[in-house]
Formats: sequence, structure tokens, C-alpha cells
Amino acid sequence: MGKGRKITIRAFLLILVVFIVLNVAWYVWRMVKYDPYSKGMEKNVFSTWIVPRCIYSDADRFDYGVKYPDYLSFTGNLSVGLPTTDEDVFTDFLIIWPGVFRGYQYGVSISEGDEDLQIYVNADGSAVYPEDSDVVIRNQETINTLLRKAEEMWDLK
Repeated sequence: MGKGRKITIRAFLLILVVFIVLNVAWYVWRMVKYDPYSKGMEKNVFSTWIVPRCIYSDADRFDYGVKYPDYLSFTGNLSVGLPTTDEDVFTDFLIIWPGVFRGYQYGVSISEGDEDLQIYVNADGSAVYPEDSDVVIRNQETINTLLRKAEEMWDLK
């Protein structure tokens, strides 16, 4: 076997090993990070083995969701939605993005009339950006309810 062929085979094997190690490390991290959030939930219809998605409805009909990160991504999310009605199947909801190692970012989707607004909020329910303060103040009760439900479900402290 020639010297060039040996180098090519070794390079290929090195790349293969690195690829396998990265995939296994990502998969293990993802499971350790997101499995506790989905405890007691059911897989939803969009769930796959590579990107699990789980749902749950509590006794008050609030909807909870966990979406694991996409392949080789570190961004998944948790969600809490207000109870739906027969007339309105889309409701206001809270999205929570767990940090890679710790901490969370929060956002809400609020409907006001014909407008759907997406706003970043802090863990205390205040607006991240000053220009969103008025919307947050008008919807503070809803935001606080969603944050409280998320805390009850996942103990996010």
C-alpha cells in the first residue's frame, strides 16, 4: 500500500471518529438537558427519535410542550399556552429557551385584536426591550400566569 493511500485512510478514519464523537456527545447532552423537562409528557405527532417533541395538558387545560434541539443544534424550547376554546384554538403562549448550560430566555406571543405580537420578556415578566413595555403592561396578568404555570411545571429557578 502506498504512503498516500495510508494517509488518506488515516485522515478518513480520524474524520469518522470525530464525527461519531461529536454526534454521541451532542445526543447525550441533549438527553441529559431535555429529558427532565419532558417527564410525564406524551410524544406528539411531530416527534421523531432525532428531535423528540412532547405535549401535556394540565387539569386547568393549559398546554405544555417540549421541543428538543434539532440535529446538532443546542436550541430547543419549552412552551406554555393558555387554554383553548372551540372558537379560538390559537391562544397566547410563553416560549422558554433553556441555555446550553444554565439560565433561560423567555418570549411571549400575545394576540391583541387582529395582531399577533412576539415579545422577549425577563423571568419576572418585564419587557426585555423598552419599546415593548406598553404591550407587556397591557398583558401583564396573562404573562404572569404563563410564567407561574411554567415555574410550577418545570421549577425553572
